[in-house]
Amino acid sequence: MRVFSGSSPKLERIIHEKRYRSIFFLSQLFILVFQYVDAGTFVSLRSAEVNLRVGPGKEYPISWTFTRANTPLMLVSEFKEWKKVRFIDKTEGWIHQSMISSKNTAIVTPEYTILYRQDNESHPTAKVEKNVVVRVLKINLDWVKVEVYKIKGWIKKQDLWGVNEE
Repeated sequence: MRVFSGSSPKLERIIHEKRYRSIFFLSQLFILVFQYVDAGTFVSLRSAEVNLRVGPGKEYPISWTFTRANTPLMLVSEFKEWKKVRFIDKTEGWIHQSMISSKNTAIVTPEYTILYRQDNESHPTAKVEKNVVVRVLKINLDWVKVEVYKIKGWIKKQDLWGVNEE
């Protein structure tokens, strides 16, 4: 049996390599953890035809094709230039960042009447059906000012999906 009374250069090199591997592993873990975005961050589609893929890359199969520009999506995570997103129906997949816009849009969840003012007693400006995409102009507590087909008005925040908090 050998007894080591000091450290040899070979042993020091092994310890040094293990330390660097540990640092590398922790740095990769740190990057992976911080690639997840805040839940509730919404983006919209830049184009009228966008492929949703099962993985982050063109080599992954297409699971769905969106056919409406400005459709809001929730960001779930990121990997390089790919964003994992969730649609209102909980469908998830990966989209290339070039197909994503920061334009704030939302989907009307029930059939709703757009109101002239932030007041349930205000006169209506338009009636919108469920699943209509609206452009978000302003958020004021529980009310959201929206525009659809050049008509502007207010909708209760609870009746929209895809509204960023800011």
